[in-house]
Amino acid sequence: MDRGYIAEYEQRVKAETEDTKAKLKVAMDNGDADAVIAAQQDLARLAVESERAKATVAQRERMAKAAQSPAAQQYQQQQMAKQQAQQAPPPPDPQAEDWAEKNEWFGKDEPMTLTAFSIHRNLVEEGVDPSTKIYYNELDKRMKNNFPHKFQSSTPTQTVASVNRGGPITARKGTVRLTPSQVAISKKLGVPLSEYAKYVKE
Repeated sequence: MDRGYIAEYEQRVKAETEDTKAKLKVAMDNGDADAVIAAQQDLARLAVESERAKATVAQRERMAKAAQSPAAQQYQQQQMAKQQAQQAPPPPDPQAEDWAEKNEWFGKDEPMTLTAFSIHRNLVEEGVDPSTKIYYNELDKRMKNNFPHKFQSSTPTQTVASVNRGGPITARKGTVRLTPSQVAISKKLGVPLSEYAKYVKE
């Protein structure tokens, strides 16, 4: 009910109340007990209806003010910002892509890749910013400590070379080979390679 309707409704209730009071007076003057009771019941009903209408107006005014308050507007803006952030994932970090291209084992050698993710989590927990050179230097350092035999020479290992040697990839059945860029994107988003590979495969 809008304010105009409420005002009209209250006027009608007021007029009906005055009419009922007049009927009550006549009934009392005539000593008509049944008419007195009926008039009193009508007055009680009209009083309830009038209070209900006033309560409805007050409630709507409170809700309108609450929706216009700075706190409510700020909350709505925050919710919209969250939805936009979820719909538009951040672009991949160029440094992450470069690092993935330089380290061809990333995304191909499962033990090394899983170790890289573990080192990444440890570095972040230690407060190292993943967007700095310090982060990548420390990541390379720890990878070499964990897999010294993989970094003994600058030439690709036999395993990697065999993967690149002619013909289609013949990795385990059902596996998907991610490009360095896809691996970098997976790493930047914090999505496990296995899950990202499922998405690419689909």
